[in-house]
Amino acid sequence: MRWSDLIGASLASLRQRLFRTLLTVLGVVIGTTSVIVMVSLGVGLSSEFTGSMDTNLALRQVTVMGAPPKEASVDASLPTAMDDNMQSALETMPGVEKVWPVYRVPAELQLGAYTTWMEVEGLPLEAIEALNVPFEAGGMPEPGAPLSFILGNSITQQFWDESTGEPADVDPMAQAMFVTFQEGDFFEEGGGPFGAEPIPGDEGEEPVAPPRPPKKIIVPTAGILSGQGQEWGPYSYLLAADQKSLINALEKAFPGKALPNQPATSDGKPKRGFIYSEFRVLAADTEAAELLYSNLQEQGYQAYSEIEWIREAQQGAFLVQAVLGGIGFVSLFVAAIGIANTMMMSVYERTKEIGVMKVLGAALTDIRKLFLIESAAIGFFGGILGLLLSLTISVLINTVASASAGGEFDGGSAGYTISVIPVWLMLGAVLFSTAIGTVAGLLPARRAMRLSPLAAIRAQ
Repeated sequence: MRWSDLIGASLASLRQRLFRTLLTVLGVVIGTTSVIVMVSLGVGLSSEFTGSMDTNLALRQVTVMGAPPKEASVDASLPTAMDDNMQSALETMPGVEKVWPVYRVPAELQLGAYTTWMEVEGLPLEAIEALNVPFEAGGMPEPGAPLSFILGNSITQQFWDESTGEPADVDPMAQAMFVTFQEGDFFEEGGGPFGAEPIPGDEGEEPVAPPRPPKKIIVPTAGILSGQGQEWGPYSYLLAADQKSLINALEKAFPGKALPNQPATSDGKPKRGFIYSEFRVLAADTEAAELLYSNLQEQGYQAYSEIEWIREAQQGAFLVQAVLGGIGFVSLFVAAIGIANTMMMSVYERTKEIGVMKVLGAALTDIRKLFLIESAAIGFFGGILGLLLSLTISVLINTVASASAGGEFDGGSAGYTISVIPVWLMLGAVLFSTAIGTVAGLLPARRAMRLSPLAAIRAQ
């Protein structure tokens, strides 16, 4: 028999038992919909981490916080201090595009009657520009200009009104900010704000008075970064300044003395060299950042990269995707049992028809193809309808999620995508449901092939 005849005969048989066929197709629709929707939730969760990895600057960065210790260095040529030599060594590593040194200095900030303690991050201007965050007010300072600050959108919440217990009403763009830089390391043992208790001397000696703090200097605010609709973000509490301008201001504040967080002699004089707080290494892409992070770890550097926990989150998302897909597959497996039952009943009902076909010379393979086409058609049509239903449900899920997010956050956030149905999932679901239908029809088709022609003709 020709394929066109087989397909026509199979579809005609399904139409003759329309109600039973529709019920069987409905089972496949439910199973396919369960698989697609469940997997789409896992895909949506995974896409939250991978959607813009290469365009996310933070995921391309590796932060180096410490040099490899001498005793742990596998290579004696590796730098052992956070200085210019380490910056040069990092710049020559594979996959590295930029290396930005960071110099942190503790400082007391005063706006009006309110004070707070924070760390100023001295960065090259290009590192601040690379954040690619728009300004809510002001802008970038000019290269070589006197010291000025770039603030995050929530920096004013660090100034508290003790009488109300709420953030103070301050405006860094309009008010003068008085800054007192802390000599030494504010966070080390014994460090603290100016005016601390005298430091006890050795036994039999007079207590040593704390060093006289440098006078306050006025530092204007160059700009405030936009929160971009978020109350908290990665740069909301940023207090940054041009590194060269910061160092120049500190040299004037500490004439003849070592700068804060810099090596010094016993009498407070500066030693040779400059020590940075950390290095931010920008890789070409996320894969290069991941490889760079692994290499730095192997060499003994103290390093951190956000790509590390992103990969862990991805693995968790894949596990969730597999679990949800497995739950949906159970429904499709039940539908396959329904297809097998329908086709087996069809064999019993068409016993005489099968016998006539055999007597007329129909090949056994044609009889097998006839039943397999019927079962495959049930799976195919169920898969198509299940796909359409899944797309509808996915749109509803994302619409409800976006509406909920818009009601929860001020201003709303456009487009929460929880359910994502990629093309491979659409095609895979239809092909898989068709394959399930075909497999479910194997046993009934085999039984039809084994029927005795004479016994089949005599059957009532």
